Amino acid sequence: MMLVVFLLGLVVGSFLNVCILRIPAGTFFKNTRSHCPACGAMIPWYLNIPVLGFFILMGKARCCGARLSWQYPVVEFGTGLLFALIFHRFPFLEVADGAGRVLVLDHAQALRFLHAIVFCSILVVAAVIDLRLMIIPDVLSVGLVLTAPVVVALHPDLTWRSSLYGVILGAGVLYAVAWTYWLIRRETGMGFGDVKLLAGIGGWLGFQAIFPVILVGSVSGSLVGISVMLWNRKLDGKTALPFGPFLAAGAVAHLMFSQELKELWISIGL
Repeated sequence: MMLVVFLLGLVVGSFLNVCILRIPAGTFFKNTRSHCPACGAMIPWYLNIPVLGFFILMGKARCCGARLSWQYPVVEFGTGLLFALIFHRFPFLEVADGAGRVLVLDHAQALRFLHAIVFCSILVVAAVIDLRLMIIPDVLSVGLVLTAPVVVALHPDLTWRSSLYGVILGAGVLYAVAWTYWLIRRETGMGFGDVKLLAGIGGWLGFQAIFPVILVGSVSGSLVGISVMLWNRKLDGKTALPFGPFLAAGAVAHLMFSQELKELWISIGL
């Protein structure tokens, strides 16, 4: 079953690459097949196999020889691994050791699994777009906020109050940080796409997730930022990095390992 879920993740990852390219360009709903980003030629279906297609072509477009971005196999393979991890965290099939070893569906775990793969897929798209273009489209961030009531209605653990407080707290905390930074430095230090994304994360995970997500995102973002400055030998503290990917990483970490992270924070005195 883990293999089946991994293969499902590869296929979904291929679709996420389409979303990553088409949503910012405003061409998502155009009725066109996959085409070469360099020359526009249509790509045959047998070269669109997730991950394998990239290596069959040896990283170059068959039509014109242009180099293909590593984004394609990385997103596809990463989504496959992420789906497998989610299934490991929320296994919704159990084996009943009776006559014939019947598989039993755990409905609550199935809903948690479905919630996690949809949520993480949206975060993957938002994170990669932010990495590429330094923007988070409203259709993703505001979409998370607007669909939070549906999630509350279906999720076995999330409550209306927790989701509503999550939206308010998520937006409020980062808005306050962005406004304070502007008052002190008179320049923009954080985009409002991050504010809306954290509001959506709060709506889907509840207000309990907000500060752990910010903590994981801030620590991981600081480590990456320092590493980039050291690599570029620019220690002026002005290296611009998108914060969306780190918020997404914090949200996934909280979703998957909330108890383990809580024990870690306690052990180091946070």
